Amino acid sequence: MNWPNNWLGVKEIFESCCQCLGAISATDPDADRISRLVSAGLSTANFIEHSCKKMARKDKEPSYHSRLHTAIVLQSLTTLLLEQRRLNKESSKTLTKDEIVTLVAMAGHDAGHNGTRNAYTCQLESRSFEYIRPLLDAAKCDERDIYAIKRIIWSTDPALIPALHKGADSLGKFDLSHPVCQAIICQEADILASVIPQFQEELTQQLATEWNKVDPMSAEGLLSTGGRKYFLTHLAKFSSPASHSLGLPQLIDGQLADLKIKQSSTNI
Repeated sequence: MNWPNNWLGVKEIFESCCQCLGAISATDPDADRISRLVSAGLSTANFIEHSCKKMARKDKEPSYHSRLHTAIVLQSLTTLLLEQRRLNKESSKTLTKDEIVTLVAMAGHDAGHNGTRNAYTCQLESRSFEYIRPLLDAAKCDERDIYAIKRIIWSTDPALIPALHKGADSLGKFDLSHPVCQAIICQEADILASVIPQFQEELTQQLATEWNKVDPMSAEGLLSTGGRKYFLTHLAKFSSPASHSLGLPQLIDGQLADLKIKQSSTNI
C-alpha cells in the first residue's frame, strides 16, 4: 500500500463502486429512493474525506480507521455484492435499493472515529450514525432506509460479530433484503482485507499503532501469533455465499494451519 500517495478520495471511490454496480433503472419502482441514497452516499463520502483530512493536518487521523479503511471496505463490499449477484444468476446490471443501502452505511460506518475503542456496545457506531444522520435527512432519504443504515452501522461493532453469524445458519436463502443478510455482508466487507495474507501484516500494524495510544497492552497482543489466531478464530466470520465462493473461509483455515505449525515448531 502506498497510502496516502496518489490518493483519489473517498467520494471518488464511492462513485466508482456505484458505477461497478450499474446505473439506476428508470423502471425500478424504488428509483427515487435509490437516487436519494446515492446523493446521501456521495455527501457522506465527501464528509469522511474532508473531516479526515482536517484530522490529518493535525496528525490526528487514526492509523487504521482512516479514509483508506473506508475506501477498502467500500471496494470489498462491492466485490461481495457483485459475486452475490453472480451466484443468484441475476441478469440485471442496475443498482438496487438494498445494495446502495449497504454502500451508504459502510461509507459512514466509521464517521468521526477518533482512534479510541468502545467503552460499551455500539458506542462509536452510534456516534458515527449521528454524524451522518443530517446528511441522510438533507438528501430526503426514506425513513425506512435511514433506519436500515443505522442498524447496519451498529452491527459493525466487533462484539456483535459472533452472535450475528451464528444466527445466519437459520436464515435459509441469503437474501440481501433481509436485515441480517445486510449486516453480515457489511461486517464481512469491514474485515475482508485483514484476512488476506498480503495485507494483514500492514493492516494489523496500523491498528496496533492506533490502539497503542489508548490500550498499549492490547496493541502489543494484536501483533502476536496468539492475537492473529484469536482474530481468525473468533472475529473473521464469513457466512455469505459470496464470501464462500471467493474462498475466504478456506483462506482463514490455511492461515490457522500455518499458525499451528509455527507454534509447534516454537515449542520444540
